Amino acid sequence: MIRRITALLLLSCCQSQAADCIAVSTTQPLPAEAKNWVIAAIELQRNDIFDLKKRHVVWFHHLANEYHVITSDQTIRDDLLFQAGQRLDPALLDETERLLRSRRYLRHAEVKVSQYCPDTGTVVVNVSSWDNWSLLPKLSLGHEGGETKTNLGFAEDNLWGTGNQLMVEYFSDSERNGYKTRFLSPNIFGSYWQTALQYADNSDGETYQFRLNKPFYQLSTDWTFGFEVFKDIKDISEYQRGDVYNEYQSKVQYLALDSGWKISQQDNRVQRFSVGVKLDDRHFNANEYSTLPPPADRDLSQIWLGFEWFESDYQKLHNFYLFNKVEDINFGWQFSARVAALSTSLGAYSSGWQYQLSLNKTWSVDQHSWLVLDSNFHQLHANELPKQQLWDSQLRYIRHLSDNQVWLSQLRVALGKNLFRDERIAIGGDEGMRAFPLYYQTGDKAIIASTEYRYITPWHVYQLFDVAIAAFVDAGRAWDNPDQQVELDNGRLYGYGIGLRLLPSHASRGSIISIDLSKPVTDNPELSGWRWRFIAKKEF
Repeated sequence: MIRRITALLLLSCCQSQAADCIAVSTTQPLPAEAKNWVIAAIELQRNDIFDLKKRHVVWFHHLANEYHVITSDQTIRDDLLFQAGQRLDPALLDETERLLRSRRYLRHAEVKVSQYCPDTGTVVVNVSSWDNWSLLPKLSLGHEGGETKTNLGFAEDNLWGTGNQLMVEYFSDSERNGYKTRFLSPNIFGSYWQTALQYADNSDGETYQFRLNKPFYQLSTDWTFGFEVFKDIKDISEYQRGDVYNEYQSKVQYLALDSGWKISQQDNRVQRFSVGVKLDDRHFNANEYSTLPPPADRDLSQIWLGFEWFESDYQKLHNFYLFNKVEDINFGWQFSARVAALSTSLGAYSSGWQYQLSLNKTWSVDQHSWLVLDSNFHQLHANELPKQQLWDSQLRYIRHLSDNQVWLSQLRVALGKNLFRDERIAIGGDEGMRAFPLYYQTGDKAIIASTEYRYITPWHVYQLFDVAIAAFVDAGRAWDNPDQQVELDNGRLYGYGIGLRLLPSHASRGSIISIDLSKPVTDNPELSGWRWRFIAKKEF
């Protein structure tokens, strides 16, 4: 109540001195004395989906704006990391801007000081947001291999303007049919608590999930909490050269409880400690299509301790992973480590230890090129299991050849040992090697090198899609699979192709849609020709 009264007094004072207030340039950095200013008022400017003043506006732009429920004033305010009456912290403005841009129901967000009143030492902060179209129907009908594929449903990513997500879907294909529902709230009543509920009833099993957590939603967050229960029963197919040669049923159940605390913070660097308990039980059974015995059951229930080093050094870039869109890229070091003790008292089949390390870093090579490293290491020592380890690293190189030309390359190296059969590395289709079918090769080890040239056209198709033209080359292989029956393509895979990249510029599911015409270089006669590929991915 006191804070609200203070804010009203400051606003009244600022308004009375309106003639003496000056506009603040949004293109210039704030002066050093800005830290002594006080926020008198917060103005919200909520923009609808389509700009009706642009060229080529037609009837469906008006219809979408009219029937779309714009993100509510309260939903925007719930995400603000500052309030009227507080001293101005420019870092909090930037952090709030990034938080708002991370919400899929918003296309863009800006948080700026718009006015400064020297006589009172107060400012007005303007929060501008632009909505995405959030109601997305799911409708697809197809016929392949003698089977009809059906997908019917909808996903609403901004339910009644609250920022909550609801999805209902019915699906049917050659492997399974059923329905699934999902509800997600990213910020419950402005508390920064999140929840997710999901249920799926499939012909080969069922899935349910309940999650309640409070994340480290900002750099200065003091603590976090998480609880999740998950069950998934489904049939898993094993592939060779893209063809199914075995199936079995998988039943996964786990319950996780964890909490974390900020232990130290120096400017933009923070260190955090976490602890958790996880019950992780996995059973495998043969089904009517099994040609091989299923994998061995396992239980890796554990107690774990974790440490995180996080450095916040964000820059706003364009044409990094996506195109024609502001992307918040962190150039700070990000490191995490976790050590877990397998506990037979919690249900683990044997005692042992599990270690996990993660390192992420982005470097600016020069003004127009960047390197991105994402490296992970995992090791398992269980008394009843062979020693298992996996080092999986990916290095990306992004270079802007011009304002509308981008060259993207990446190298992924994954070296594993004694990986679980249902967790082996797969390449082909979604997992690199775009000219080959999904799961074309699997193994404990893999290497993939890919490069793509992307020309970003000036075409904006009725404010629905931004268009880029691409050409790409992939090379790689996966090996060290003890269940592999024949040598595949002499072990090495090559492929190349051309295609379109479509970015739904005003939709909440803003993944890049890739439409490719590709050709594999292979001795497999079944893949001798050109292949069409259609996939939606969040990034290159």
